[in-house]
Amino acid sequence: MTLFIVLAVLLPWSLWRQMHAHAVTREGLIKLPLIFAAIGALSLTRQDVPSDAAAAAYIATSLGLSVGLGIWRGAVIHTWMTADGTWMSKGNRLTISLWILLIGAKFAMGALAGVTGWFPASSSGEVFLFLGISFAVQNLVVASRTLGPARSRRRRQRQDRPVARMALGVVVRGRVGR
Repeated sequence: MTLFIVLAVLLPWSLWRQMHAHAVTREGLIKLPLIFAAIGALSLTRQDVPSDAAAAAYIATSLGLSVGLGIWRGAVIHTWMTADGTWMSKGNRLTISLWILLIGAKFAMGALAGVTGWFPASSSGEVFLFLGISFAVQNLVVASRTLGPARSRRRRQRQDRPVARMALGVVVRGRVGR
């Protein structure tokens, strides 16, 4: 019960944060997935470990949904660089819709499990763990779009260009010339 209260507070706050512009930092990309995954892993019980083919299929489906929707969200989150070279991101209607789709699918799978008994119902630990995985995958995609080596190199070049332009002369079609 306590974990569902934590989920009821932590999940809306994390979604709210994504829908507002914020700086993309390595620490910020790591913190939230780690919190969700740690709560999930610490809350798992022996009963959460798949013991038959149906339970393994359920876990694989949950993992597939979490990873797939995390990749999709990470690819469509709006990112941009500010004038001072800081990467920013902000969610949009599609990213929030994809979160709703993931959460709805998890609830539907849990309801199906409860009604049919085909596989074990979701535990709060499993929900936290797969939300953490989904956040982690999303943030890996965002990091690759913003903080990767090629992006950092481009940022340094952009920061260096104005100084080079001022020192060397007139800009002709984006290149320094005379």
